[in-house]
Parts: sequence; C-alpha cells; structure tokens
Amino acid sequence: MPKETIKPRNSWSGVWDVLLIYWALLLGNVLEWYEFAVFSFLEPYIQRHFFHDSAISTWLTFACTFIMRPVGGLALGLLGDLFGRKVSTFVSIFGMMLGTVGQGMLPTYQNGDVAGSIGVALLVLLRLLQGICTGGEIAAVSTYITEVGSKDSLARSIMLIGITCSMGFLFAQSMSYAMELIGEEKMRHWGWRLPFIVAVIPGSIATLGRRCMPESSQFLEGRARQACESEASESSGSTRGACKKMQNLLSMYWPTLLVGMGSAAAVSFLQYGGLVWCSVLLQKKGTNHSILLAAGITARISSMVWAPLVAWLADVQGIAWILFLGSCTMAFLGMPLYMVMVANHNSFAAVVGCYGLGYGLILSFVGVCNMLYLVELFPVEVRNAGVGLSYNFGFCCFGGFAPMIFEAAFQSYAWAPGCFLSLAGLITTTSVVTSLLLQRRGKMQLAHIRPEPYFSPCGCQQNSENLEDITL
Repeated sequence: MPKETIKPRNSWSGVWDVLLIYWALLLGNVLEWYEFAVFSFLEPYIQRHFFHDSAISTWLTFACTFIMRPVGGLALGLLGDLFGRKVSTFVSIFGMMLGTVGQGMLPTYQNGDVAGSIGVALLVLLRLLQGICTGGEIAAVSTYITEVGSKDSLARSIMLIGITCSMGFLFAQSMSYAMELIGEEKMRHWGWRLPFIVAVIPGSIATLGRRCMPESSQFLEGRARQACESEASESSGSTRGACKKMQNLLSMYWPTLLVGMGSAAAVSFLQYGGLVWCSVLLQKKGTNHSILLAAGITARISSMVWAPLVAWLADVQGIAWILFLGSCTMAFLGMPLYMVMVANHNSFAAVVGCYGLGYGLILSFVGVCNMLYLVELFPVEVRNAGVGLSYNFGFCCFGGFAPMIFEAAFQSYAWAPGCFLSLAGLITTTSVVTSLLLQRRGKMQLAHIRPEPYFSPCGCQQNSENLEDITL
C-alpha cells in the first residue's frame, strides 16, 4: 500500500514518485482529452450517421459537453471537498469511460428512423455525462497532484497533466489517421466506432488503479481542522455542509473565480481555436494531407518537449510569471502566426513552423502548468470546487464556442480569428496583473500552497517588488 505523502530525494525524484504512485490519475487525463479530440476528428462520420449531414447540429452537440463542464466542476468539486479527492477522481473516470465507450455503441439512422432518433438522444445524454465527468476530472486530478507532490517541484509535477493532455490529442489524431487505412467504405459503416470503443482498455485500467490510491494528506488535515471548528449538525459530509461550502465559495471568492476564468482564456482559445479550428480551416483551403499531419504532430510533440523546461522555470521563477510571459507572447504572436499560416497554407515550412512550432511553444507556456496557477488561488477547504468551477466555466466560454466564434468571424473578415487569438492572450495577461494588484492591496490571497516563488522574473525578487516593476 503506498504511503499517504511523498518525500522526494530531490525535486525531479519527487516528480518521478508522483508518476509512479499516481499514474492512474494521469492515464485518466489522457482519456479525457482523447475523447474530446477523437469526436472532433470523426465529426464527418458523426454528422452523417446522427444529424443528416448537418455540421451545425454536430458541433452544437460537441459544444453541449463544454456547457456541462462547469456543472461537473462544481458538483464533483464539492464531492471531492466533502468526501475526498480519491472519491471524486473515481467517479469522474468511471463516467468518462462510460460516456466515451457508449458513443461507439449507439444505433444510428442506418438502423432505421426510430433507432436513429434513439441514437441521437443517447448521444446527447452521453455528451452531457462526458461534460459533467470531465469537468470534475481536471479539478480533482490537479488538486490531488499538487497536494501530494513536493513543494519544490509543484510545476514539474503538474506538467504531467499538460503532457498527458497533449498525449490524448496526439493519440486521437493518430487513431483517426490509422483507421483511414481500412478504407472509406468500412470506416463509414463501422470503423468510426472503434476509436470510441477501444477507450475501454485504458479506462478500465485507470478505474482500477484509482481504487488503490492514497488520499491527499492536505485534504485529511483540512477536514480534521474543519471538523473541530464545526458543530455536529454542520458536518462536512452533510447536504447542509455542501450548501455552506458553495455559498462560501461564491460569496467570498468570486473575484478569485473571475481571475481563474480569465487565466483559462489563452489556453482554451489556443486549443480549440488555434489548433482545432485552424486545422479544419487549412483542410478546407486544400492544404496537403501530409502537411496537416506533420503540423498536428509537431504541435503536440513540441509542447511536450518544451514542458520540462517551462515547468522548471515555473518552479524557479514562479507560476504567475510563466503564465504572464506565455500570455504576453500569445498576445503579440497570435495574429502574425495565423496570418502567415493562412497566407501560405500550402507551404510546409509556413504551416509546420507557425502551427506546429509556434503554437506548440505558446501552448507549453500557457497550458502545461496552467492548472498550478488555478490550484494556488484557492484554500484547501474549497479548492476542488473552486478550480472546477473557474477553469471549466472559462473553458466553456472561451474554448467550447471558439470554433463557432472563429468560423463566424472568418466569414466576415479572414484576419479576424488571428485577432481573437491575440485577444485571448491579452485577457489572460490582464487577469494575472489584476490578481497581483488585488493581492498587493490585501483583497486577495494568491499562493495558498507555495508563496515563493510566485512572480519572480529574476528568480530572486519578492512578489511586491516584482509587482512594482510591471506596474510602472
């Protein structure tokens, strides 16, 4: 039985210990992002079998998952704050596996009108279930890892979430391309189901693995402290306790929730606008298939290759500084990278350079350690719910509707999507600076786990001094 706490020999060994003991969390995170990506890549087949070739209806069904993410983030977040991180992660992985595998076993209009109507209804329900469970998954996993890992290597531990996110997208893309080898005819009839159904293998392994994980010691200490301060009638496991936690979160931490939502703007717009929608745009413009494949793989591998360096910098100079630097870079380069890529959509160097290397580098800064920034915003008593609500609401607003926003903007002005990418970077930059100003005035506490380093451009100055520098 693994120990409840990790005592690493050094910073990097602490990351290795997290990987060895909490691998089931990371495998579930791969499954989460795999499902979102594989639905996108298989959209033409889903559109044909369930929605009578209506692309709008298909993407609306995709978006409904994001609408439910805040609900799941709050519901499973409260579950994790009341009964433990382990309980929350187990429920989320089981629901995600059911939602993913179930989509590959639905009846379609190929089986008749009645069967098709039932299939559409079940598809929507499974997408809603997927949204609820993935909304709770990311908050529970990030909270769990930061509470059990070494403070010296928090960013290097949390980078495992960012890496597994890119792995999920990469596996989905590879699976979709591999399935095309069986031929269009077989793919249209039954092949599109396989990428969903094979998720039962990693899903089952992750579900079994999470049953054996130890509970977070920080959660156990926080619950014991809260139990001593609360009367028996307001115990943490009661419905009244859940309502009190939610009321406390919304009334006392609403500025923090807004900061958390803003911090998700850059990564969510980049994921589903810059990477997903732009890939579809290039395909429609006639970009060579091999160029698209190379660009997509390069973007994901690039973000994973840069991840250790970015995480190390976050542990040395602070997570707020890294997010600030990455969002500023996106604000300045989002528009130019988009324009060069679209203007030279048949150029291998331009597409792979801008989409693969450019977006991949920015993603490593705004996405690899973003969850650490969010986890640091909330105290342990409301951390799971706070992270779940702020992150998922931000991802819903900025990520879930990004493809629709980009498509509508592109129809009016071809350069407009690039402006939205830069705007998203500016939103996250503003959120970081605003939070530092509020902390300086004593209206917000930012770093609840590791106060230093938090925002140290030189790796040695104190937060207050750094804030004066950036606000001159």
